[in-house]
Amino acid sequence: MTMATTTFETESNILQFPQRVAKRAPANKGWSYLLSNSVAFQKDVDYAIRIQKPDQEKVPAWIRRLITSGQCRSIYVEDLILTPEERVSIKQLCEQYAVSLVAVSVNDKVAGNILQGPW
Repeated sequence: MTMATTTFETESNILQFPQRVAKRAPANKGWSYLLSNSVAFQKDVDYAIRIQKPDQEKVPAWIRRLITSGQCRSIYVEDLILTPEERVSIKQLCEQYAVSLVAVSVNDKVAGNILQGPW
């Protein structure tokens, strides 16, 4: 899993990739998924799908399904909460399938909607 930290300031709830990720990637490199209620990918990012975040108890199962699909490069999850057991099993799947899992936090208290997460 990716563990670096980056903070983005935006005027709207748009998740902007670092430049190296935003470049058009070949289809066989996999898809990036965003499970979110309030943020979205930048419109010009290819191979990126935003999915309405399911109820919290269903999130780990959705993450597992996306990882094991074999078509996933990265998963971004707004306000990700996992139990220690879920974290271990999902981390193993991420390593096995070469998938990055990123937790995104939206801080509405600060003007500009700051998005924070381990990238």
